[in-house]
Amino acid sequence: MDRKPVDYGQYSILVIEDQPFVRRTIMQILSQIGFRSIAEADNGETGMRECIRATPDVIVCDIDMKPVSGLQFLAELRASAEVRNRRTPVVFLTNHTESEIVKKAMSLGVNGFVVKPPSFGALKERVDRLLAGK
Repeated sequence: MDRKPVDYGQYSILVIEDQPFVRRTIMQILSQIGFRSIAEADNGETGMRECIRATPDVIVCDIDMKPVSGLQFLAELRASAEVRNRRTPVVFLTNHTESEIVKKAMSLGVNGFVVKPPSFGALKERVDRLLAGK
């Protein structure tokens, strides 16, 4: 059964990453995939403000950030009364394979993981899976 192609242009995506070079690279990949609405934030705190201001369809978020980590951001997002969609799909960018971090992320309701640095194919495949349910 073939899935119909995703019209990425109709979706908005938020990239939360504290390293400017990595953030720009991810945004370029998402643009190449076909997203036209790409917002950015440099840590979990600014990412949360962006989620309150706008309502992204998908969030791509680093785990290791200061002062607010990806895990803290995800916990705050899922519990927030201020955002319009607490269940917004979140994909964590990580170089972690430690099971404790993965378990914690799963318990907070993460929707998937992509290894850093993300490749075009890995990021597209993960985002496709999340948008297929929309």
